[in-house]
Amino acid sequence: MPLSPPPRDARGVVVPHDHPDILPDHKIIRRVSPYHIAPDEKTPSGRRISTAAYQPSNGGVGESMSVDLEASILDAGADPRQYVSNPPFIGSVWFAAAFLRGESLMVGFDPLSENPHHGGVWGSFPRSRQKRLLQAAEWYVQIAGVDLK
Repeated sequence: MPLSPPPRDARGVVVPHDHPDILPDHKIIRRVSPYHIAPDEKTPSGRRISTAAYQPSNGGVGESMSVDLEASILDAGADPRQYVSNPPFIGSVWFAAAFLRGESLMVGFDPLSENPHHGGVWGSFPRSRQKRLLQAAEWYVQIAGVDLK
């Protein structure tokens, strides 16, 4: 079932919200770019996903961490693994919506003209939360030669 429209302000911009149609077990996908890969001599491959992948997408305070909503992609009849693997993105991780909400984050629908399955995760992203997100992340589209944690 398609998601209901998100709340918008007077200018038509999506406001931070916890979308009621995003269920606790829905997979929330975070795309990973080469920018998110860090050297780490403690991992078998010597590279891992950095905590930079788990913060607002533009780095601004109060902005959202950009995500894709698997249920929306599936409802549209698309292959989510293919959908989230367009350059410059080389892989992706996922979280259950319930986990993110358990971290006091809001998980919402924020469709874009170029990505109708786009969502946002709003809240604060201190280093301690970024580390918990890093530990909880699961591969969605694995990156060869990169450790998840």
